[in-house]
Amino acid sequence: MAGKKKIIRGAPRIRKGAKLQEPEWTGYEKLTGEEFHRKKQGSHSWYYANFAFKDLMPAVWIWMEANGFSKDEIKKAKAADDTTISNTAAITCQMLNAGMPDFYKPAAEYWESLPGTMGELRPVSEFIRTRIAMALNEGVHKAEQKEKEDAENAKKAEIKEKYTPSIQDRIRLATYDMCEFIEAAHDDFLEGKISDFKDIKPATQLRRMECKQPHARMIKASYDCTVKEYDELLNPPKLGKNATDLEKDYAQQLKEGYAHLSKSQLKKIYAFYIAVQGACDAIIAESKANRKPRKISRKSPEQLVSKLKYKITDDKYSISSIPSWKLIGASCLVTFNGKTRKLGIYYTSNEDPLGSMRDGTGLDLKGTTLQRFDENKSVACTLRKPVEQLREVKSLNTRKKFENWFAKLTTTPIKMNGRINAETVLIAAY
Repeated sequence: MAGKKKIIRGAPRIRKGAKLQEPEWTGYEKLTGEEFHRKKQGSHSWYYANFAFKDLMPAVWIWMEANGFSKDEIKKAKAADDTTISNTAAITCQMLNAGMPDFYKPAAEYWESLPGTMGELRPVSEFIRTRIAMALNEGVHKAEQKEKEDAENAKKAEIKEKYTPSIQDRIRLATYDMCEFIEAAHDDFLEGKISDFKDIKPATQLRRMECKQPHARMIKASYDCTVKEYDELLNPPKLGKNATDLEKDYAQQLKEGYAHLSKSQLKKIYAFYIAVQGACDAIIAESKANRKPRKISRKSPEQLVSKLKYKITDDKYSISSIPSWKLIGASCLVTFNGKTRKLGIYYTSNEDPLGSMRDGTGLDLKGTTLQRFDENKSVACTLRKPVEQLREVKSLNTRKKFENWFAKLTTTPIKMNGRINAETVLIAAY
């Protein structure tokens, strides 16, 4: 009877945390001094690249317990700052716990044979014990303080209200359920239950589970590292002469981790994850397209002209400005600059024939500059006798009468730029 078919599991798709395969030290006795030295350096770099400092600290407590330290000493060391023990000591404890020898004579001999090196290699535990001694000295008082704080926190926890998950927590929990079909499809493919992913429709599945824009963003981001790994497998970067040992080691580990998969299988898995991210992009785009436009709050004419600087009264020419809010929505505005003696008229580029102040019609204001005025029709002329002429202008109470009077001016008209300043008097708005 044929034996049970062995199920080939895929390589870890998460680069951070305990799911990674740690460096092994089985058979280290067969390594030369140089090989041991490089393996030690590579292992140290591997832990540094794949684990956070806080995740490595438990290795120190394990090493202390295995090397004769009491529970009280371990407690005091924990009370000290992690930086006192140092990241290097934590990584070294992790490697010792994994089987690395405290001292390897061939490695020491290799070190001494290198040009420029100083001193002798000593057992790595001496460095660890030095850092632990510093932590114990620091943690004596902090341990007592921590006990008091723990007691106070325990009391506070008893009366603290029940934890309510945040919106982000709820979204994250929902995405775990939504990703189950993706993980199941990946496992079925590796186990030979399906030969491809053609029947898996990520977009349809996600919509069926009511995946919204925030869910789609989180799902897409969670597979970024996975897509990157498969992309590097199918399109491996060229490692030149200047490539570091860490880069070479990573490339080799990546290749070995997926050695059980053929190139055809890698392409299918890669295409599947690309389709998942594409489905997420489609849901994000649909959400943006269907989003209701934000309601624009309309400012009143008084609010629009609140920062406008203009001349309220010009005693020299005995004229005064109209209320500035009247220019908002007006078909035309008459202005006079006492400094240049120019009388001008602004015409709107979008006139409302009914005069009902519909949105987008009439003159508007942005800061101190007029908006929606006709640059070709809006002109100004210099007054030769401003006192007499302005007296006539004040007597004109309709737009038609002013336009007929303005047309009789003989000075050369110039185009207006829309800017209103402290010398500008607002004569009339029609």
